[in-house]
Amino acid sequence: MPSFKKELEPIALPDEIIKIIPQERFYRVKKVVPLPTFVHDFGPMAANTKDTEPLDIVKDTVKLEMPRLTLAQFRIQVLDDFELLLKQPKTTSKFTTTHREFFVSMKTPYDNLTEFFQFEDRSAGIVRNNPNGALDKTRVMFYGFKYELEEVSPSPRYTVVEVGEE
Repeated sequence: MPSFKKELEPIALPDEIIKIIPQERFYRVKKVVPLPTFVHDFGPMAANTKDTEPLDIVKDTVKLEMPRLTLAQFRIQVLDDFELLLKQPKTTSKFTTTHREFFVSMKTPYDNLTEFFQFEDRSAGIVRNNPNGALDKTRVMFYGFKYELEEVSPSPRYTVVEVGEE
């Protein structure tokens, strides 16, 4: 699960075991590598509009695609004046209650609220909402860690990581 600590920290270190759900598989962390900051522009947006379909984070930002047996831990930061809803899997809102979806924006005080995980090609999606004037760019910054993994037998001690369905 996300650490939600104010400072970004790896959720596991080399030789520790993680359990990825809902796949219910166990992995040993072989290596942890910090990911360089990456800024992606999802393009212009008209005033008072919202995406009708989630944008695929991997498809739209090829640099975020993870190879086989690789887990990524990301945080995102909205850089322009629009709102963003994270969906993981692409059809399920991550920030919701029974009656409301919550968006993050430039005004969101803590990046730790935006922490999510991506395993291999199981991508998350985003929905942009622009309640303001037209924008010529909608930039989002991604940063985090990459974990190289190897599958292992179930272990009594592990860290749970939720990545969502495909």
